[in-house]
Amino acid sequence: MGKETNRNLALTGAMSALVVVLGITKLGLIPIGATASITILQIPVILVILLSGLPYGVFVGAVFGILSLIQAAMSPSGVLDPLFVNPLCSILPRMLFAVVAWAVWKLLNLIPKMPKVISAGITGFIGTVAHTLLVIGCIYIFKGADVRAAMNGIGYFALIGVLSFNAILEAIATTIVCVVVYVGIYIGGNKKSKLSKE
Repeated sequence: MGKETNRNLALTGAMSALVVVLGITKLGLIPIGATASITILQIPVILVILLSGLPYGVFVGAVFGILSLIQAAMSPSGVLDPLFVNPLCSILPRMLFAVVAWAVWKLLNLIPKMPKVISAGITGFIGTVAHTLLVIGCIYIFKGADVRAAMNGIGYFALIGVLSFNAILEAIATTIVCVVVYVGIYIGGNKKSKLSKE
């Protein structure tokens, strides 16, 4: 294997482990009030997309989904959690949103002179919004009757409205992290190139 492949595999392994640790310890859920919290578990998936590419991002997304399924089966804590025992509701949307984030990243990189830092931030924001829409979309497609029963007949768009505040906060948090990571890469790259010249 080449140096680039080894780097990508190492990064994928590290981000997968981070997803598991954040999920198991609940550090990936940041409380913002008495009843609300935001998740940051999608951030490692998007970072792998930005730094390594689609296959690696889809893998980390699958890890995220499998963890969600296991937790839903073993220790459900919310009204909708039992629905995530279905892999089409827990694993599939986490893999699909990785594809969306990759597509956004690739399209933004086609824009001439678009700074990668800006592209990373936009990808983080749109990718996180896509994550929310796909998760809710999948549970309505595959478990619609159960969702309406659990949520007193609430529809897809009504539920998106209820979750929109959390989704926006998650998107903002992801945007900040993606920008900070890319700024760090840019600064680190410049330092390395300066040292190589000396």
